[in-house]
Order: sequence, then C-alpha cells, then structure tokens
Amino acid sequence: MNKKSLLRNEDGVAILMVMAAIALMTFLLVDFTFETKLNKIKAYNQIEKDQARMNAEAGLTFAMAKLKLYQEGRNYIEKTEALKGVVNPSDIESIVTMPFVFPIPANLGKDLQAKTAIQEFSKSAILQGSLQLTVTPVGGFLNPNNMRIKKKKKGEEERENDSDSDQDDDGKKKIAPQAYIENKLVETFAKAFNDKRESDDEFDNLYGNLEPKLLIKELKYFVNSPENFVDSEKAEIEQIYSKAEVTPKHAPMTTIDEMYLLQGWSDELVALIKDRLATHEVTIIPVNKLNEDQLEILFPNITDEQKEEFFKHRDGDQETGDPPKKFKNAGEFKALIVGTLGVVSDKDYEERAKEFENAGLKIGVAGKLYKVESIGEYNRARYRLVAFVDLPIQPVPVKKEKKKEDDKEVNPEVDPDTDPDDDDDQVADNDPDKDKKKAKAPPLQLMNPRIVEIRLN
Repeated sequence: MNKKSLLRNEDGVAILMVMAAIALMTFLLVDFTFETKLNKIKAYNQIEKDQARMNAEAGLTFAMAKLKLYQEGRNYIEKTEALKGVVNPSDIESIVTMPFVFPIPANLGKDLQAKTAIQEFSKSAILQGSLQLTVTPVGGFLNPNNMRIKKKKKGEEERENDSDSDQDDDGKKKIAPQAYIENKLVETFAKAFNDKRESDDEFDNLYGNLEPKLLIKELKYFVNSPENFVDSEKAEIEQIYSKAEVTPKHAPMTTIDEMYLLQGWSDELVALIKDRLATHEVTIIPVNKLNEDQLEILFPNITDEQKEEFFKHRDGDQETGDPPKKFKNAGEFKALIVGTLGVVSDKDYEERAKEFENAGLKIGVAGKLYKVESIGEYNRARYRLVAFVDLPIQPVPVKKEKKKEDDKEVNPEVDPDTDPDDDDDQVADNDPDKDKKKAKAPPLQLMNPRIVEIRLN
C-alpha cells in the first residue's frame, strides 16, 4: 500500500473516538462518585452534629428537671418548721448537683444487682451517643455588677467615692462590700495579666504599659450611673469613650459578653478574666461553699488561725478525725463566727450582713444560681452547651397599710369598734408571742428555675 492510500485510510478513527469518549465518561463518573461520597460524608457529619446537639439539649432538660425538684424541696423545708434543722438544704443541693454521665460506667456496679440495673437502664435509654452533665452552684463574689454604687439617700454623708472607709469601735477600717469586690477583681485580673506577660513576649510588648487597676475602674464606670461614679480618673475614662464616640452602658451587665464593649479592653484582655466572672445576681452567699478568699471578703479582719479553725469545723479535720459539720442554716454560721471563733462581735456581724444585703448578697446555706454544662457526643461530633439557671426568690407580698386615726375621724361611717383592722390589732396586742411573730421573717420561697444565659459551642 502506497503512502497516499495510508493517508486516506480512516480505519481506527472510530476506535480512537470511542476510547476518548470512554476516558471522558470515566473521568465524569469518577468526579460524580467523588462528589457523591463527599456529599454523603457531609450528610453523615451533619447528622452526627445534630445528634450531639440533641444529646446536649437533653442534658440541659434533665438539669432543669433536677433543679425543679430542688426548688420544691427547698420550699417545702422553708415552709415546714419541723424539718428545719433536720434536713439541710445544702444536702439536697449536693444530690441535685451530682454529675451525670451516659452511658453509665460499668465499674459503678459493684454487685450483680447494680450491674443488672445499669444494663437495663442503658438498654431502655433512647439516647444515642454519650452525655456528660455537671451542675455547679455559682456563689462567687466576682461579679462586675456588685461594684454598682447605690444612690445615696437624703441626709447621708457624701463620700468622695464608694471605696472610702469608716472606722469601727476598735479603730480598724471598715470598707463597703463593693470596695472589697473591686479590690478582689483588681487582684484577680492583675495576677492573670502578669502571668500572661511573663509567658508571652508579644503580649508583653502590646499591653505591658497598661494598669490593671485602671481597667477595673473602667469596668466599674461601665456598670454604674455617671453621677454615682466619683473617681480621680473618671475624666481619663470618659475621654476613652468620647474619642471612640461610644456611650457606655451605665447599667448592670446582663451577659459577660458585654465586656467586649469596654473600649479600653481588647479581646485578649477580656479573655484573661472572662471565664472567672459571672454577671448574674447570686443573691445568696452559700456558706458551705465559701473558700478562703471569699471568707476574707466577708470578714477582712479574720486571722489565719481563725480561718484554719473555720475550715476544720466545716470540712472536717483529718488529723483528729473530726467529721465535717456542714451548716444547716445561717444561724449556725453566725454562731461559729461570733461565738466559737470570735471573729467579730454580734453587732458587727449584723452590720456586716446588712452591708452585703444592701449590695444584693444574703448569707445562706444553699445557692439559687447554677451553672449547667452539658456535653453531647456522637461518633466524632461534640457539642458543648453552657447555661446559667436562676431560681428567683419569690417577692414577699406587700401588706396594705392600716387606716390612720386621722382617716377614721374624717370618715364617720367607720366605727372604730367594728373596724376589722382594729380587730387584728387587738388580737396582736393580746398575743404573748406578738414580738416574736412580728420579728419572724416570712419563709424564703424559690420560683421555678429559668435560663438567664446560654452559650453554645
């Protein structure tokens, strides 16, 4: 065959076209298969994430149910005189705040009956994956809102600022609770700030010239009304917000994330202390959970020996074998502080308690604000949910004022002998325990638990 015939020969072209088509189809098929597998993996990942989220939400629902039982138990104890001093509210709290893990570890079943119960529970549970739940009482003083200064009443002596101190009968300084909380915030932030400077050179170069005390003052300025904040560095703080053309909140924080609105604080500075603060109203100081720093905030003049004896009494003494003696009520706490340890006098204790009550903090044995952390997992997915749950104290109903004598004279239709209010007064006057009944405070009643803040990640 000559060259011209070979050049005109088209045999095999069809085969090349078929092979090219097959190669193209193979490429498209591989790409389609890859995309299909990728979408399938994405779908499975989303399913796993959703299941992990549902596990975490189930943990929160379980925590709310436990706190509801706690609320009912606390209220029943408060209303039942026979139970006071017998059942300790902090014991109920310790049961409710026990951590929960699912699946339940098999090693918790020490006998056959317990193991069988765990197995039956695990089989009957519809929860898929795992759950870790912790409920912890929030009883710390590190709340920026506790630095708020209340407006002074008429007739009260004006002070230069809320940190000014008076003197007690012994000539020792008496500082308002807000000042102690401010000092503790400065101390806590300064420690975290200096530790970060020592471990991070870049951080030290950026923020080494900042003053922790001034930053805390800015935080105090942020939560207070401008007229109540009197400080020598107020003008400097106001200038920061004036330059940024930002108006401070001048009101209590509702969430800790509002710290990012502080103009003198960067995100890195907020991160140093954010997890150590709470912006929700603690209201009750749980004496069975007090640590050494918090005890010193309550009673600044307490000695190291007295602190040691306090914790040996409450938590037990390993050396002597004395068991823990948890406080059943605030009266037992006062008896130890005033009578046994002699930290302060009865009068000073009552004054101190009144000062903290004016700052929104009341001494008690069990809390009302709780931090719930629920972690749900399913295969490789993990979902963490943090919520703050509050059990508000039910307000005491305000009694109607009784009619005054002048009103009775003005209204002749009201017969003093038949006035129901006067009947109540006569009964009260004839009651030998009149003073005790009047002095007796109404039982503390908690309302239904409610979520005041929730964080998802």
